[in-house]
Amino acid sequence: MKILDRYVIVSFIKNYCISFMVLVGMYVVLDMVFNFSNLVQFQPNASAVDTLVGTLRDMGDYYFYQCFLFFVHLSGIIPVVAAAFTLMRLSRFNELTAMLAAGVPLLRIAMPIVLAALLLNALLLVDQEAVIPNMIPKLVRDHDEVHKDNRKNYFDIKAMQDADDGLLYAARYYPTGSGEDAGTLPRILDLDVIERRRVTRTHPGGDGQPVTVTELMPVAHIYADQADWNPDTEQWDLLNGYRVSGLIPDARGTQQRHVPQEACAAYKSNITPEEITLYRSGTYVDLLSTERINQLLARPKSYGTLALLRVKHWRFTQPLMNVILLLLAIPCVLTREPGKLKSGATKCLIFMGLGMGSVFLSQQFAATPPSSIKPGDWAALMAWLPIFIFGPLSVFLLERVKT
Repeated sequence: MKILDRYVIVSFIKNYCISFMVLVGMYVVLDMVFNFSNLVQFQPNASAVDTLVGTLRDMGDYYFYQCFLFFVHLSGIIPVVAAAFTLMRLSRFNELTAMLAAGVPLLRIAMPIVLAALLLNALLLVDQEAVIPNMIPKLVRDHDEVHKDNRKNYFDIKAMQDADDGLLYAARYYPTGSGEDAGTLPRILDLDVIERRRVTRTHPGGDGQPVTVTELMPVAHIYADQADWNPDTEQWDLLNGYRVSGLIPDARGTQQRHVPQEACAAYKSNITPEEITLYRSGTYVDLLSTERINQLLARPKSYGTLALLRVKHWRFTQPLMNVILLLLAIPCVLTREPGKLKSGATKCLIFMGLGMGSVFLSQQFAATPPSSIKPGDWAALMAWLPIFIFGPLSVFLLERVKT
């Protein structure tokens, strides 16, 4: 059996490599077609050759890093395609018939494919936990940002709340640089932080009875012309920063003119460059490692909590779902009768569509938990739901294989 197992595994590995190159290549080509206008940069005085060379260089710089992310999306389909082509080839050339004549059951023939797919799932874990987190600045770029000067890429921040109920405003926020500006740290221009505290106040109600309410009222302001992120102290170092304290709620005009003012050299809170990225982009969380996701969930009032929980549970169930998709595909194409391969391939395509569709829907539903269920429990349930549905179905289909 060692010779037979080695033959099946080698065939599967070859088809896996071919499927990887074909599927990832198709993914790249389709993405390139829809975003070609953003990838091409025309210079007024550049020749056609220079424009072509620059475009190819930008495409290579962009899609080299994106291929690692495309592999995550296709990690469940690649082994299915490789296994289907391997088993269909064995059946088409009557090799399965010879193996059955030697007394080898069909499921025993497919076992090396399942074991090899389990080992190849380790590539997904390495990609998600070690490779992708180290190239996040390259992966978060838009198509038109490949050839842009990073210093011109900025956005404003409006009313971002910190863990102490303060509100942060920024006229311009420059994220971490890349390319020639790879050493540039995140920077904020025109920083304005409103410190607030909870104040209990009594208002007259509609029936004349006093009504007590608790409100968040501003008590201090922090201003700075510029704030540079300091990774050593994990705080924002302020340029020309000062803090105005002693603000009186509801005070107006001249009442606020003589409030105390003091120099402020730094601003420290839970608002870090990573939190700002989470605040602005929900897809950023998909690039973080599981360790970093757990660290963010442990922090108070972390932004994107639902997205963090969704990705955390999906990281654990994705390798299991990849194996289940493979177990759904194998019974469809595992036959010694070549005449049934077309119907088997169609059935395999249907099961793959249903399985991937259920994963997509469950991830969408995970973002809107009902009020009666905790967000963490709801995210876990949605991550496991496709496995609960298609896991028993794969076992049922494997038991129906005639051997």
